[in-house]
Amino acid sequence: MSEKSQAQILLERYWEEASNQGNYELVRELCADPIIRHDVDGGVTKLSHDEQIARVKMGVEDFGVHIDRIITHADDTYVTSIWETKSAKDENMNLCGIEVFKVENGRLAHCWNAPYGKGKWG
Repeated sequence: MSEKSQAQILLERYWEEASNQGNYELVRELCADPIIRHDVDGGVTKLSHDEQIARVKMGVEDFGVHIDRIITHADDTYVTSIWETKSAKDENMNLCGIEVFKVENGRLAHCWNAPYGKGKWG
């Protein structure tokens, strides 16, 4: 069995520890400041650590989001993951998506994703 890449370890820690377990301050260690989110229309959104923490915290505390990874593939620089979320506060809230992250200087620095879909994969 091969070892996980740094990119995969960073993303797994981001979703499991920072988001699912609510260790929001871990964003400062795992993400670049700013992290750059690339939108479908070519626009970008730059989020500082404080803005990224607020975003993760809102998902967890306001919506009760929990992220489940379905498939993750990574090399030393990029990590692609297919995921689903469910909500502890709204049983009808099910979202899914695909995201690609790029690691720079040991942190998640860029994220590309299409708009989230309603439902589950498969």
